[in-house]
Amino acid sequence: MLALRPASDGPAASTVAPAFETFDLAGRPVRLVDYRGKVVMLNFWASWCLPCRKEFPLLKEVHGGEVAVLGVVYQDSRRAATAFMRQQGATWPGLIDPKGQIAKAYGVSAKPGIPVTVAVDAGGGLVKRHVGELRGGDLEALIATARRSSR
Repeated sequence: MLALRPASDGPAASTVAPAFETFDLAGRPVRLVDYRGKVVMLNFWASWCLPCRKEFPLLKEVHGGEVAVLGVVYQDSRRAATAFMRQQGATWPGLIDPKGQIAKAYGVSAKPGIPVTVAVDAGGGLVKRHVGELRGGDLEALIATARRSSR
């Protein structure tokens, strides 16, 4: 299993983010490598997770332009995740992870749980992760760290 630094640690610039290929909730293929050149916020979430629901508006504010949000559905049904994303007006892809391989590669597990947001810099480097609900300036700090790491 990949060891990730906690959110309080500095950048892990020498670590390459684990590559993955999967499908979004609509059945379209998605590969992390296709987002090179953008800062990626890889957010592990579920429709049943109250903190995940609370942070959705923050993700909505940053997705687009130089920042891409990819939402990895964690231990949730495709139907419930699709309905929640539609209801919230999410404009980023919800990614399926039926065997939990993406979650495992990024060190996401039932304990301490979700949400988990992982920052990937524009070069594909694993920068930092935040465990728990994003609040206040948490997301902006992750993005700023990823941008600095991309230089």
